[in-house]
Amino acid sequence: MEKKTKKLWIKILGIFLLILIVLLSILLFRYHILTTVQQKNNESNEKTNCYYYSETKDMIMECWKKDGIMKLNVQQRKGTGKITFWEDTTTGEELIFWNTPEKIYAKGNGAMIKNLPTGMLFTDENYIRFLMAVNPKLHIASITYNNQKCYSFKIEEQEEIIEKNTGLILYQNNVSDRVFTYRFDLVTDKDVEKLDITQYRFIEQ
Repeated sequence: MEKKTKKLWIKILGIFLLILIVLLSILLFRYHILTTVQQKNNESNEKTNCYYYSETKDMIMECWKKDGIMKLNVQQRKGTGKITFWEDTTTGEELIFWNTPEKIYAKGNGAMIKNLPTGMLFTDENYIRFLMAVNPKLHIASITYNNQKCYSFKIEEQEEIIEKNTGLILYQNNVSDRVFTYRFDLVTDKDVEKLDITQYRFIEQ
């Protein structure tokens, strides 16, 4: 009787260890995917010449970056104008232009979005990334999106599609459907030139 009980407990322990190994393998695999995506995104952000375009049903954003100079246009689809953020990151000069019927501009104060688009999964904190990998609500799948190899990350109704090679978001719906496109090494000096301030009225913020 004791031998049978001992064998039963050995089997139970073996099954438990097997399940634990499988769960740990899955966890490490998910953590590896999240870490790889973060590293690829960091590499993409290090590029000195890049452009991205994003749109939702309400808003359009365009951003150009070349050799430390950045320009970002934000425009509501049903708005009367657009806002242009311009910054020379080497000198710290930052300006905001309102391209409305009354053209005005002001000095910026950290308003420029410096990074390429990121989402709910991007973090350099290993501990937080580990918690994401453990989260049973996070579903990860390999998919093809716009002919690109991507990961689909879903948490309940929220989804982000991230390109494997670049770590860049191509689609997200955490607020509303938003799509992205990117180009590298095609931005010219004209694309990032500062707007002619003589055409605007300066205001203090």
